[in-house]
Amino acid sequence: MIHIKVNNTTHLFKPNTTLDEIIKGLDISVNGIAVAVNENIITKTEWHTKTLNESDEVLVIRATQGG
Repeated sequence: MIHIKVNNTTHLFKPNTTLDEIIKGLDISVNGIAVAVNENIITKTEWHTKTLNESDEVLVIRATQGG
């Protein structure tokens, strides 16, 4: 198992887990989000191929409305 930090909370995942699998596994709604791995934005089209490594840090940002 590898340790991946998602929004400052550490989770355990199998090696070679993709970003898409992490988002689905943590039940994160994909509508209106941006995702960065180690401070690099990952486009939605890359989520299914981006594999994560030990100690990677994932940041999920949700767009909000307001004024």
